[in-house]
Amino acid sequence: MTTDIIRLIIFVSVLILIQGGIDYYLFRTLKKYEANYGSLITDILKIYKSVSLLMLIMLIVTNAERLMTGSNYNSGRIPQILIAIWYLPKYPIALILSVKDIIRLFRYLIAKMRVKESTNENTHIDYTRRKALHSITLGLASVPFIATAQGVLHTIYDVEVRKTEIVIPRLSSVFDGLKIVQISDIHTGSFFGVSYIEHVIEIIHQQSPDIIAITGDFVNFDPSEYERFVPLFGKLKATFGVFGSLGNHDHYMTIEKHEYLISLIRKSGIDVLINESRIIEKLGAIITIAGTDNTGFNQKYGDLKKAFINAPIDSPTILMAHDPTYWSMEIKDSKLADLTLAGHTHGGQMGIEFLGTAFSPAQFVYEHWSGLYEENNTYLYVNRGLGTVGPPVRIGIKPEITVITLRSPIA
Repeated sequence: MTTDIIRLIIFVSVLILIQGGIDYYLFRTLKKYEANYGSLITDILKIYKSVSLLMLIMLIVTNAERLMTGSNYNSGRIPQILIAIWYLPKYPIALILSVKDIIRLFRYLIAKMRVKESTNENTHIDYTRRKALHSITLGLASVPFIATAQGVLHTIYDVEVRKTEIVIPRLSSVFDGLKIVQISDIHTGSFFGVSYIEHVIEIIHQQSPDIIAITGDFVNFDPSEYERFVPLFGKLKATFGVFGSLGNHDHYMTIEKHEYLISLIRKSGIDVLINESRIIEKLGAIITIAGTDNTGFNQKYGDLKKAFINAPIDSPTILMAHDPTYWSMEIKDSKLADLTLAGHTHGGQMGIEFLGTAFSPAQFVYEHWSGLYEENNTYLYVNRGLGTVGPPVRIGIKPEITVITLRSPIA
């Protein structure tokens, strides 16, 4: 058992404890409403206890299956949807309620420190007003559940085409307008059918790509997840080729399975660049596309020097590197890549976009989490991914197909 798998098991175990703890906390909070709503809340609490236990068992079983097989084919999609809708909305609800409880605790402590007021003072409580406030609170608590249901049933497959143009100083005018289509983080084990990927491939072809770049995480944990997608990805076509690099999840398996996965990817017509490069020529001009193996948290398989050993010194270069933290660690300062294509973050899978600006919890984990970044004429683009990991849900952060058009400064 690898270190990464052990870490995943620990993560899932902690997740289960957190989910169970939140369920218990919300149960105790809901119980406080019995005084105002009587038997209605009592009946709801009985149902809540039974469903909570069922969902916890389902969470354990589906996560165990995912860890052992890399997918949830046996348990199916419905349990994943139910788990996501049951648990995810409770995070913001529990957070808000816990803040309220902390404030209440401080108020209680402050009140205890004050001189007690006369017991004869009027202490009448307006129960009608309190009940109205409780009703409003329960109504607002339903909003996160609606948002999560939308994210599970719609946003998760509502793929978005995001386009950008980048001026590469070293790019020959011959390659001006070169179109790169990037996809990332497919996580084939997360899908319960092939129709979504068929739709994605159709959209990719509509862009008339010169290069297709796939930046890692083809599977969750097992190469068998990719087997049924081999014919589909074999349909991908681009003027100068279809290229890929490996992600962290493509290593969460034995060496034998890892090698089998690589053979499957190559069987589907994708040129997997593992610390190596290819030279693309057109009318005497050249451009280099390279790929490093994954380097990031707890994985250091990348070798920049090896990846560029055969690359012409003055050639403009495109590098596929799954984890964007590698760009900050080594790539940016090496000056080897004009444009680095990454993924890994999924855009956090949950967030808010407003007036063209996106906000996501991923911002607190990754310095570069989504979109285009530039420093000293060196660029990084972070794709939000096609698939999901963990809960099969996207809220406010759609899956992405990136279309990058390269521009020459002398065109």
